[in-house]
Amino acid sequence: MHEDDTLPRPTSRKRPARRPAAGVRGGRHLLALAIPLAAATAWAQRADLNAVTAAEDAFGTTTGNQSIGLYSLSDARGFNPQQAGNLRLEGLYYNQTAPYINQCLVRDTSMRVGIAAQSVSFPAPTGVADLHLYVPDGETRLSAVANAGAFSESGALLEAETGLGAGLSTRGCVGYNRNFFADEARESQNVSASAILRWHPSAATEVEPFVALQTGNDRRVVPQVYTDGFLPPPVYVPGDLAVADFTQQKWHFVTTGLLVRQALDPTWSLALGVFNTQESDSLTYLDEYLSVLPDRHADHTLDIVPPLRSSVLAGEIRLSRRTTDGGHTRRIEVALRGRDSRRDYGGDALVDLGPATLDSPPVPGFGPYATTATSEDTTRQLDTGVSYEERFAGRGSFGVGLLQSHYTRRIDVPLSGASTDRTAPVLGSARFTVNAGAALTFYGSFVQGLEDAQLAPTTAVNRGEPPPATRTHQSDAGLRYAPDETLSVILGGFEIDKAYFNLDAQSVYTELGSLRHRGLESSATWSRFGFTAVAGAVWLKPHVERVLAEPGATGTVPIGPTPLSLTLNLDLAPPAWRPFAGQVQLNRRSGGEATADNRFRLAPVTLLNAGLRYESKVAARSVSVRLDGMNLTNAHGLRLTTVDQLLPEQVRHWQFTVAVDY
Repeated sequence: MHEDDTLPRPTSRKRPARRPAAGVRGGRHLLALAIPLAAATAWAQRADLNAVTAAEDAFGTTTGNQSIGLYSLSDARGFNPQQAGNLRLEGLYYNQTAPYINQCLVRDTSMRVGIAAQSVSFPAPTGVADLHLYVPDGETRLSAVANAGAFSESGALLEAETGLGAGLSTRGCVGYNRNFFADEARESQNVSASAILRWHPSAATEVEPFVALQTGNDRRVVPQVYTDGFLPPPVYVPGDLAVADFTQQKWHFVTTGLLVRQALDPTWSLALGVFNTQESDSLTYLDEYLSVLPDRHADHTLDIVPPLRSSVLAGEIRLSRRTTDGGHTRRIEVALRGRDSRRDYGGDALVDLGPATLDSPPVPGFGPYATTATSEDTTRQLDTGVSYEERFAGRGSFGVGLLQSHYTRRIDVPLSGASTDRTAPVLGSARFTVNAGAALTFYGSFVQGLEDAQLAPTTAVNRGEPPPATRTHQSDAGLRYAPDETLSVILGGFEIDKAYFNLDAQSVYTELGSLRHRGLESSATWSRFGFTAVAGAVWLKPHVERVLAEPGATGTVPIGPTPLSLTLNLDLAPPAWRPFAGQVQLNRRSGGEATADNRFRLAPVTLLNAGLRYESKVAARSVSVRLDGMNLTNAHGLRLTTVDQLLPEQVRHWQFTVAVDY
């Protein structure tokens, strides 16, 4: 496979924003890897996973329970790529609304923004989250992982793969985790499993069906805390909040998929991906503190969510033609992609538990309640696109694309009837690179999109309702300096324009105006003599223009985005230290707006993580033993979402992990 052919290197109901994947702490560690499906490689196994050494830049890489970078699936340039519908699985369109990824199925993730998005055939304004599977390659392997941590956390994972002959190979995985995020629930458990079959009957054909399961529950759920945007919130520690014994939430996901790649001749190829996710959630009891004041007083509410179901069928078929004439390469791609999503929402029973403080004891029970009939959201989208690109070796490249989108969203609300939104925009994109010598590359792009917004929050009267997709656009430009394989520096600027959604004067979550994010982002990676450094920064200047009134919102800077984020990640593994090595991670975040009138800001916070590991061979088996400490200075800090939910930093904690590969 030629280099230019390679592809670039996770609800139907309310739940805490940071539900983790099995074995993935705090929902912050989701998984991805850049692997061309048609050329599967013998990947390092669990004992060798290392996010720092795997990262190509500082914009977001996660593998195993390690996560580094400025961006993630839920936050890139101040927006949520996953909520916007910008996931790609093996380079093909994928739609999953759950905020977590099955670690048995997906190896790791990379965020594709700036120059990294140049190789994405159909890019998106909010950025693309690139997911890749664990792909069996015919070899026989076995891996086992066990972990333990603070707050009685524990877990285990076992995976195996082998060749079956006749071009067939398979891989299976099962994992179990307990008490994986104490800031979400005092007691929790999750089971993940997956199976994937790879059929490679010839060098021109590859077929990969897979199935994955994820099921679990939280008990004694930590209350969610919201401000009202009028007064600054108090700093608090989730572990200090009282939890009611009856609070709970359960989840059950089944995902099936099929990936096919076929080389039709030396210039033509076909790629197909079809993915289906079924979700079913049981009756849920969630504690909520609303409109919390600086003195820690709040309105205490119990949100009882009825059983809900959702299903998403999504996929893409892409026909590509690539020709090369010396150092000149042309590529044209025609794609058809779409989704059919059906989900229940609403029907909550809200029980008023009266005034309380964040220091109040747990309530022993609650009075009678009745959930109501649920509403239904049906969304269908079909996109037809064409992309054309030319590359000139040592000189640069340019590409253009058009995407015709057909979008329909139907909302059925009991006793209120149905409403339907339809749109069919034509979306364009253009991109270029210019090589100014062997080490310096300039880049730029313009992308239009049709993207979803966040679901209506629990504080809205239409809670859980999805807003209609709206047109967005993004422009960016910058440079990359890479004099050799050990050093790469990226500096870029961007502007993203979207519709602005929030609560109006009647507490209805709706479009209130427009939102613009301008910013500068940078990345520097260096690796030599066993030392690896990945550093980055993003400066963000958000601006909102309101057409409809938002209560108390007299400021022009919205709540939610972080103005300045800095990250430094070091992997310390010189040959003289073997078999020992270490890692250090330092993250600095400035305080965003705390109130909608822009009079108060959150305090900045600095987080220090560090770890030691032992890597060796024992009886021809690779063994890794890790001890990681997070938030070692026990810094306290808050983040605010765009819908006023408070997300405190997790207090100092640790994790011990042992991985063995055979």
